[in-house]
Amino acid sequence: MDTVCKLCNNMAEVKLNCNCGGAFQNSGPVTDYYGPYSPYYNVHFEANCCCHLFTCPRCGRDQVVAIALESPARTGEPAFICLGGTD
Repeated sequence: MDTVCKLCNNMAEVKLNCNCGGAFQNSGPVTDYYGPYSPYYNVHFEANCCCHLFTCPRCGRDQVVAIALESPARTGEPAFICLGGTD
């Protein structure tokens, strides 16, 4: 079965709040920051999740969030896990 990252494909949103009270904004997949050809990397060889960088515009804190790759037919918000961040 094919799976997709619902955030990369604009099929869902994840709303997270920062400790400062600001709302994190999705800054895209972490792989976009690795190099010039990273956006074309096939995530199916990597893992069953797509790691996104979320940034708080209020305080500048970054948070990496693993978004579960799911069937496009599955309804509802994607499952996710906060992996770590910077203060």
